[in-house]
Amino acid sequence: MVYTTQLKHLIQNELIPDVEDHIDALFEGIASAKDATTQERQELEEMQALRDEYKDLLKEIESGDVDEEEAEQLYTELTAMRENDEDEDDLDYDEDEDEDDDDYDEFDLDKDDDQY
Repeated sequence: MVYTTQLKHLIQNELIPDVEDHIDALFEGIASAKDATTQERQELEEMQALRDEYKDLLKEIESGDVDEEEAEQLYTELTAMRENDEDEDDLDYDEDEDEDDDDYDEFDLDKDDDQY
């Protein structure tokens, strides 16, 4: 029952709230723009479907339809997906944040400068 409990906790306390936060952010973006792009509508539908899948899975866990082996597999897959998503978020590169006047830049060199 360890993985069943962990899976239930993960879905209830982390995955569903994260998806709902994302849905709320999409709604706010759509409301401020007064219209949704096709991409925003599609992402909203995908997030709502994902939330519904998590809720259905939670019902299956609570009714005992998910055995410990399946719970372990699902827990492992969901945590791995979540870690990959967090890693991808860390990889987002923002040029503005990286601007630094002190960084070495080959174009900053004077032709007569022998330091480098």
